[in-house]
Amino acid sequence: MAAYHLKIENGKLSFQPERDYRGKILFFVLLAIGIFVVIPMLDLYPDTQWGVMAIGLVSALTALYDFIFHFNVTYIFDQYTRQVYKKIPGLFTRKIMAFEEVYILQVQEDGLLHYALSHKENKYGKSFAISQPFGTNRKSQVRQEQFETEVLTEIERTIQFSLQ
Repeated sequence: MAAYHLKIENGKLSFQPERDYRGKILFFVLLAIGIFVVIPMLDLYPDTQWGVMAIGLVSALTALYDFIFHFNVTYIFDQYTRQVYKKIPGLFTRKIMAFEEVYILQVQEDGLLHYALSHKENKYGKSFAISQPFGTNRKSQVRQEQFETEVLTEIERTIQFSLQ
């Protein structure tokens, strides 16, 4: 599935849960660029100019944070080590749980459904979102069905194959 960058190679299933951060990142980058380009050309009081530049800086930092820690997150299901890893490219790869502990949870937040990985012993404790939120409109239902049939079935197949 192209939206999730799903890959299966060498006994590893990896995917990037696209959580609709592309639009948010683009908005904050364009806002920051606009502020940094336009504000110096305007004749504003220095305090006002620095205040608006601070908004531009916060926008740029928000875009950078979302790009690094949300947009590029990759989950890896390794059949050989029977572990699930969370990878942030260029920074770290962290083991989050063993296959025996994996529980796929449907989470409802703000009326939106998304899927998450959780531990079997503590299902409602710490969890890791593996899908974007799905709404109730037709487009979201199609995306949810596509996620369930393509990504979720591969995750379950990888875990079940490894446990046998």
